[in-house]
Amino acid sequence: MRNRNVVAALILIALGVVYGYLTAGLPKRSLPDTPDPSFFPWIITASLLILSSVLLVQGLRGARDAPDTAGGLRAPTVFLVLFVVYVAVLPFTGFVLASVPFFAALMWLYGERRLGWIGVVSIALPVILVFVFRHALQIPLPTGVLAGLLG
Repeated sequence: MRNRNVVAALILIALGVVYGYLTAGLPKRSLPDTPDPSFFPWIITASLLILSSVLLVQGLRGARDAPDTAGGLRAPTVFLVLFVVYVAVLPFTGFVLASVPFFAALMWLYGERRLGWIGVVSIALPVILVFVFRHALQIPLPTGVLAGLLG
């Protein structure tokens, strides 16, 4: 697993560098008080490079493998199916209603068994994300059937 982590980290770092280079060429926006088109790509680039560097350090240090909670390919397959369903229902139900069961299912899939904690996090996280995106970043998320409540 150690060699795979190092190889994956190096590929992801190279991808991040190329993505950052391509992002640097995006045009500037002339509207006041709005982020440039390159704002979110730079956040993605920085996150990718930071996380890839952490993976590289862990691979070089020989970090222990995390225990596999769902066994083999079952967890990624279930995640992929959940994600496809989430994306399919998102326009109709809206971000909040689609995200609550999605986050709850992911928490259960990856080993969380405290139902109270699953309930609190899977409800609070979408609500917090709506406030962050809508008010701080001024980016609308799909409202779906809650369009009247969320305005």
